[in-house]
Amino acid sequence: MKRFTMIAATWLVITIIWGGVVFAQGAKELQFSGTHYYGHTPKVFKLDQDQMIIQFETLGVRVNDSGEGLFHEASVQIVGIVYRGKDGNRLRGFETWADKDGDKLVWEIMEKKVENSPPGTSPGTAKVFSGTGKYVGMQGTMDWVLRYPKPFPEGTGRGICREVVKIVSPQK
Repeated sequence: MKRFTMIAATWLVITIIWGGVVFAQGAKELQFSGTHYYGHTPKVFKLDQDQMIIQFETLGVRVNDSGEGLFHEASVQIVGIVYRGKDGNRLRGFETWADKDGDKLVWEIMEKKVENSPPGTSPGTAKVFSGTGKYVGMQGTMDWVLRYPKPFPEGTGRGICREVVKIVSPQK
């Protein structure tokens, strides 16, 4: 009987340890918020008096609210296209975050069509599209609100984008 109890206790300890290792290797969800600041020089193509298409590439930097962590002080590049017409704006694009090691996370971004959005703002959503290096296989979503401060010099644009991010790292 003593031998059976000893085997059962040993098996229980091994199971707990092994289960903890497996659990620790599972997917990890991260949530954080931050702001990124950027500038750009858009190309504007007027279709007629009321419609235009704007092509842009922005370059900037993002800062986490916590002042540290994943993607704090990451370089940001956004390439996109905007349609502006009587019925509002439609934005589509890709946003890339590059960390200090050069690994990248690519987001597919899309502007939300919203009633009563405050003037000079633009809300949107994003989902992880791709990644390089340590971000391969990462998944996630982002909600954002963009503000457009007055640009200077003439013909340029500025943006301040508040982001709320949820990322799930791949299982290893």
